[in-house]
Amino acid sequence: MNDSSDEPPLDDLHAPNDGYSLARSEREYRRLSVQGRIWERATRAALDRVSLRYGARVLDAGCGPGDAMRLLAERVGDRGRVTGLDVDPNLVKSMLPLLSTERPEVYRFICGDLLHLNSIKGAPFDLVFARLLLFHVTQPLDALRRLWEWVRPGGMLLVLDYDLTGARSCPQHPTIERALRLVNAAFRRNGRDIEIGTRMPELFVDAGIGTPDACEVNSVIIAGPTSTTMLSEVVMSLRSTILRARLADSATLDRIDSELTQAQFAGNFMRWPDLIATWKRKPQ
Repeated sequence: MNDSSDEPPLDDLHAPNDGYSLARSEREYRRLSVQGRIWERATRAALDRVSLRYGARVLDAGCGPGDAMRLLAERVGDRGRVTGLDVDPNLVKSMLPLLSTERPEVYRFICGDLLHLNSIKGAPFDLVFARLLLFHVTQPLDALRRLWEWVRPGGMLLVLDYDLTGARSCPQHPTIERALRLVNAAFRRNGRDIEIGTRMPELFVDAGIGTPDACEVNSVIIAGPTSTTMLSEVVMSLRSTILRARLADSATLDRIDSELTQAQFAGNFMRWPDLIATWKRKPQ
């Protein structure tokens, strides 16, 4: 740790273009933070199940805006260490001034692509944690193998990831349903497995990790204003992909955005995608 600075240290490893589907923008970062708060209860429940202890060393792979890092730091306390890894240097650097004022002795940051890192400072870890990471990587089996390498004997790998196929409006709203289909099609067009959360136990086995210790499914049903706003933001973040793939034109996307704004007041609810927690303890 750099004792001459109040900021958590940043190991700046320039990552290659990873083909991330969503936008890299301040607007998208804000959406990710809202998403993180919505999944906070499910994340806390998963951390309860793996019994993360005080003083533990944790890697948050694909840490995003750092919301989960705060939950991890609560558990490991001042004697623990939470290392955040993310491929986006702008996102990582934007977190530094925020977290540096909280617990700079606990946090560390690495900017890089886990598939291009042969080693990582602090490994092996007591817990390797990845929330909504594997959905976005092009080689999830290789990513799982790398994450498992960084778990110490007796430590735990905990992965939380999406299955998008269960998301729907209730009662059904045509614009919400159309937007959900468009989002799924855009992710598929970018080669993403929109059911990867459900397939995670299979992927654990295929990656050589073995049968998970457990796998639990979480979802939420949230009233229209929050859900339609978030859905509109996802469509906006995928706009370039949608246009490039000719899934819709600009005029159609503008109309969907306007109709989603109106749908906030239609009394609808939306069942969010399943967030599936899968974990495995490494043998001693």
